Amino acid sequence: MIEKVSAYIDVFTLREKSDVMYAADAIMNGKITLLNLGSVFTFVINSLQDGLMDRFNLLKERQDGQILSLACTYEQAKRFVDKERVNQDFFLLSEEFTGRVIVRIPVDRSLSLPFPYNTQDGTSQFLNISVTHPMRKALTEELTARGCEYLSITSANVHGAPTVEDLDSAKRLAGLVNLKAPFFGMDAMSTVVTDIPDDNAAHKGSYVILSFCNPDAIEVRRFANKEDREVSEKLLSGLFGKIDFKTPLIYNLD
Repeated sequence: MIEKVSAYIDVFTLREKSDVMYAADAIMNGKITLLNLGSVFTFVINSLQDGLMDRFNLLKERQDGQILSLACTYEQAKRFVDKERVNQDFFLLSEEFTGRVIVRIPVDRSLSLPFPYNTQDGTSQFLNISVTHPMRKALTEELTARGCEYLSITSANVHGAPTVEDLDSAKRLAGLVNLKAPFFGMDAMSTVVTDIPDDNAAHKGSYVILSFCNPDAIEVRRFANKEDREVSEKLLSGLFGKIDFKTPLIYNLD
């Protein structure tokens, strides 16, 4: 169902195939989409989009060079991971696991990588959105069929502001974004807000990041606040119980 909010903003719910096709059209046409990933709304754009980093930096109001996350599957990530530099426990993960935490890994810079990554340390991070809801899976499959294997994503908020966790806030943010339209050429690339009902979202707030960039330890990062930390630790405890990691976990609570 599509709800017209303004000349620039569409809000629709991914319930049917036609909704998926509309969202895929928007992304392939260069529109920045606000996609509900269950716990937060996220800015989404085709990783092959020209001027990708500049557009995201303006959206986020930041210039610190922080990398974007990728929306891709675990199998895709194994294609571009640097097998020599990565913590070998990375290969113990599963598709389901990588749909519940963001995974940071060193990338193989000898490859021609079709997405932005941190050129200083040669790392990237990804979230497997296709396993968390059938409509997200349908969307990623449709985009892959059209030649868009990798989506670039980042939390839908201005840097330092709270992450967007509900549809009304996403609509307001989309309106603010479009006030900047002449500034970075979004006049022909409107924002689309995509809502996916997710009754089984495990928690609200930022996704936990697991870094497999240290061969001797797995670093656990991003606990947004005390409540989020408690939920995240329970979530991780449940996930880790299924995996016999060989290297220790280091919790970075900053």
